[in-house]
Amino acid sequence: MDSLATTYQNIADILSFETPNSKLEKTISHPSFDWDIIVIEGSKNLMLPALYCRLKAKKLLHLLPEELTNYLKEITSINRSRNLRILNQVQTISQILTQHNIDHVFLKGTALLASGCYNDQGERMVGDIDILVEKSKVYNAFDILKNSGYDKTFGYAYNKKDFRHLDRLMSKDELAAIELHTELLNKRHWPLMNIPSILNSKKIKNLIPVPNTYDLSKHLILSWQLNDKGHYYNAISLKSVYDLISIETNKNKKCIDILLNLKYGQSYLELAKYYFPEFADITSNSYMKYRVFCYKMKLSFRPLRITINSVKRTIQFIKSRFYLICTNKSYTEHIIKEKFLNKRKRFDNS
Repeated sequence: MDSLATTYQNIADILSFETPNSKLEKTISHPSFDWDIIVIEGSKNLMLPALYCRLKAKKLLHLLPEELTNYLKEITSINRSRNLRILNQVQTISQILTQHNIDHVFLKGTALLASGCYNDQGERMVGDIDILVEKSKVYNAFDILKNSGYDKTFGYAYNKKDFRHLDRLMSKDELAAIELHTELLNKRHWPLMNIPSILNSKKIKNLIPVPNTYDLSKHLILSWQLNDKGHYYNAISLKSVYDLISIETNKNKKCIDILLNLKYGQSYLELAKYYFPEFADITSNSYMKYRVFCYKMKLSFRPLRITINSVKRTIQFIKSRFYLICTNKSYTEHIIKEKFLNKRKRFDNS
């Protein structure tokens, strides 16, 4: 197995609730076990607190170098304090929106924290506070929050046509920025998520509205597969797979069966199955077997992996920029201004 695949498997074994402790203990206690690469990849995947919490729960922290244990403990403690502050922030935001009769539901990281699905609130690292808002009231919600202290905005240098969320809202007094969503995916994939249904079927967890398990699971998968291009690159997100395990999606056969009706769900769950025993009962069809075969080939040969990813990145960049030039007048004007007029102005002033 390639070193990257081995590292991913070791991380998955630490995170998994079904990998036998005896197997994991034997692996990580071996003198050649490389904790440095675990930390590097765990950091890239924003998983260091989760790795610490799972090793602690498995009573295996004594096998780590003392310096590493202290480092992970400190990071988790900082993240726990941050998450508790964010949860208070989320409750305040929800109260403001509810007072103004704005239907809303919190998404992804904040929804997971509010659901109380982690044994330790320090496990999950959270960035922005993503909120799905009824489309007809999103600008009203934006103004209300702006007048409630979130008076700094951050967006693109050009108008994002039909984008899934408005500009980020930030407050000097709060930790996390807010992104108000009217859609959850990029435009071509809007039909895959039924926004009115998500709002209508939401659940209240600790006074915070969150999607039901199926909608939350589907969004976690499609966000990685489509927004983050996981399907395009045939790559796995250990973080989102652990999220699914934490809300026990793997134990919900009805939910899994529905997700397997989507090719994006099939390719995602096949890679999850490759690393995590929680998904071992999923039956793979020929398409899923093909996807994991390509994944294994790519991971087995580092030069091939680098070449494929480089070519795909180049193609994706060209296609996305060409599409913007053809469909977004604001972007075209921005490019002309930045690349030509400003360049000429600097040349004339030199």
